[in-house]
Amino acid sequence: MFKNAMLFLASFLLASAFTYAEEKCTLSGEVTFEYDGDIYICLFALEKYAEFQRPGHDLSQPECRHIRMNDGLKKAGKVSFEFESIPKGTYCIVGYQDENNNGKVDFENYSINEPWETYKEKPIVGVTWDQIKFDLEENISGIKIKI
Repeated sequence: MFKNAMLFLASFLLASAFTYAEEKCTLSGEVTFEYDGDIYICLFALEKYAEFQRPGHDLSQPECRHIRMNDGLKKAGKVSFEFESIPKGTYCIVGYQDENNNGKVDFENYSINEPWETYKEKPIVGVTWDQIKFDLEENISGIKIKI
């Protein structure tokens, strides 16, 4: 009986591991930019996107990839990115250029005042979650974001 229970438990754990592994995806692409300043590429679920929309949001959060600007990147005007092992779900991707290199989202008159763009093109005024979200159900490559 004990042997059968252990065999069942081992089989269940192994099946769970394969199921869990299949629930992960990879996102990759390229951000092009015109301005000077470090680049942040952030993958947000709804709650974290809401935090990004607040003045002074710290961009060093695990959801963001930080690319330090250098002469080579500045000359190329683009940078590649990849997010691996992302659980299936609903997300948005934001490319942000930190012109003053303070590592925070800066606002002026209730609007973000440094260059930023999303994977799904954002409207000029009144960006909402519903306008920029996408469902991640399989790997996505070739994402283009122009800041």
